[in-house]
Amino acid sequence: MLGSIRNKTKGVVAYFIVGLITIPFALFGINEYFTGASNVVVATINDNDISKEEFLAEFNPQKRRLQQQLSEKYDANFDSILKQSIINQMIDSRLLDQLADELGHVTTAAELKFIIQADDAFKENGNFSMEKYKQLLRLNGYNVAKYESTKSQGLTQDQIKYNLLDSAFVTPSQLDKLQKLNDQQRKFSHVVLNADNYIEKVKVDAKSIKDYYDNQKESFFAPEQVKVEFVELSLAEIAKKIEASEDELFNFYEEESERFTTEEERKAQHILIEDEAEAQKVVDLLAKGIEFNKLAQEYSVDTGSKDNGGDLGFFTRGVMVPEFEQKVFAMSAGQTSGLVKSEFGYHIIKLNEIKPGILRSFADARFELSNTYKQTKAQKSLYDSTEQLANLAYESSLEEVVDQMDLKLNTTEFFARSNTDYEKGFVNAAFSDVVLNKNENSEVLELAENRYVVVRLKEKLAQRQKAFSEVEGEINTHLTKVLAKTFVDNIAQQIVKSLRSGDKDAAKELMDKNQLKFSDAIWVDRGSNDVDKDIVSRVFTLPKPSANSSTYSSQTLSKSSVVVINLNSVKTDVSSKSKSSLKSSLLEFEANEIFSSILKTLHSSAEIKIFTQNL
Repeated sequence: MLGSIRNKTKGVVAYFIVGLITIPFALFGINEYFTGASNVVVATINDNDISKEEFLAEFNPQKRRLQQQLSEKYDANFDSILKQSIINQMIDSRLLDQLADELGHVTTAAELKFIIQADDAFKENGNFSMEKYKQLLRLNGYNVAKYESTKSQGLTQDQIKYNLLDSAFVTPSQLDKLQKLNDQQRKFSHVVLNADNYIEKVKVDAKSIKDYYDNQKESFFAPEQVKVEFVELSLAEIAKKIEASEDELFNFYEEESERFTTEEERKAQHILIEDEAEAQKVVDLLAKGIEFNKLAQEYSVDTGSKDNGGDLGFFTRGVMVPEFEQKVFAMSAGQTSGLVKSEFGYHIIKLNEIKPGILRSFADARFELSNTYKQTKAQKSLYDSTEQLANLAYESSLEEVVDQMDLKLNTTEFFARSNTDYEKGFVNAAFSDVVLNKNENSEVLELAENRYVVVRLKEKLAQRQKAFSEVEGEINTHLTKVLAKTFVDNIAQQIVKSLRSGDKDAAKELMDKNQLKFSDAIWVDRGSNDVDKDIVSRVFTLPKPSANSSTYSSQTLSKSSVVVINLNSVKTDVSSKSKSSLKSSLLEFEANEIFSSILKTLHSSAEIKIFTQNL
């Protein structure tokens, strides 16, 4: 077990941990400090309460996962969205619990046992292992009762959906019709016309540009902009200015010798037993001369180390549980302990080898020593300087801050609220009421770790209507693209019109004039990747061609392109395998729709109250 913890919980354990919800540690407000989160209600469903403690147990792990995924992009908006999502899920779960109770759905102990014992995460050598089961639950903050209660609740709710799936049906004629549509294949050729290739063939007159401006003036505003001055205090810049003499470095080396000493390592093996009486029995057997390795293989419940005689390899302080660590680092090499109790049971430890920490020489550590010294001094200086910066920025001008602290006064270009060249906090400060309207210095902003700034308004530009001369080129570009798209739409429609009327010569002449050519005809199904998926989806919207003829159509693909499609032929090849797969999908879809409708009905008929202020 401890070996598994030390190795960062590898293999099947890791997969299981991802699937389990850990119990979070939460800090509550002052009211909750006295009353406890379990006494704070966040929602009621038909007089059934959801406590804040239950809510936080769901919310905190999901919040942590989101914060890890989004990093600095995570903000308070995600909190409110996540809270609402989780409380909705919990309400759905309570409603389903109540419905399951009314319908008499239960998960029996035998069913629960079968499901748990069938889970590969709890198996060793293909068989269910009670030791591994308890071990994995302990690693994830569960006891057996809590886990089995949660599992049973989920299985009971699943019965509702499975019963709906059993009651859902699809008639043979429906299935046959849908299967034919699903398995249909179509043969077609196509040509794409892109407006960007026809820009030079169109021209927008000056009057159209002016008329567009006059009719769309509200679209042409320059947003409010600011130009700001700021001073910046950073650890990196402070560290550059710090010099260190040889004497200072050597004194630092002696004071901080632990920094440059490799950690002491100890190699041990252990036997872990849950029952104290049985553990004492093993101690007695060791005293009689029975080999430690043999007893570990026979008695230890630590599946991660027992097969290797309980060997845990080398480890440093801070790796093992406190009781284990305290004992093993107080032992001498070759010594065997008595019983050592921890949250996992009773350990019997044998210390095999000690690798003492080694202090690196001054010369060997000098480069790292110099950097560490500068960073340490810079960190202390930064702390003092940040306090000084805050005081000066509050009382004085930025010019005085620059003079007294030997900093540089920086100036930005004009930027708007939507600017992404600067950090979000920097932009928010520049447009804050204090800076923008009161012309005061901002508070000290921590933009990144060990980087601080104070911002002051230098100049601002109010939102204004852009003059025609400023946007004339922009409008011309826009209208040119619109006109080019109209141009290619017209070509495509003329090609289709000629082909539908049977005038292939006119169609060929038009295509040759515009250097267009149909692609080779190919067969595709609905999931084909041989052609752009957007084109494939449009091919399957067209009516089937009649005998000895084709279906022609022009379809807009985007703001700048259009496709002409020549649908030649349609065929269907239904296999029994695909028919069975489609039937399962349709039944599941129908069951999900019924399940969704039931949830809506339960919501409408239930008395639900959400206390948003308590979330």
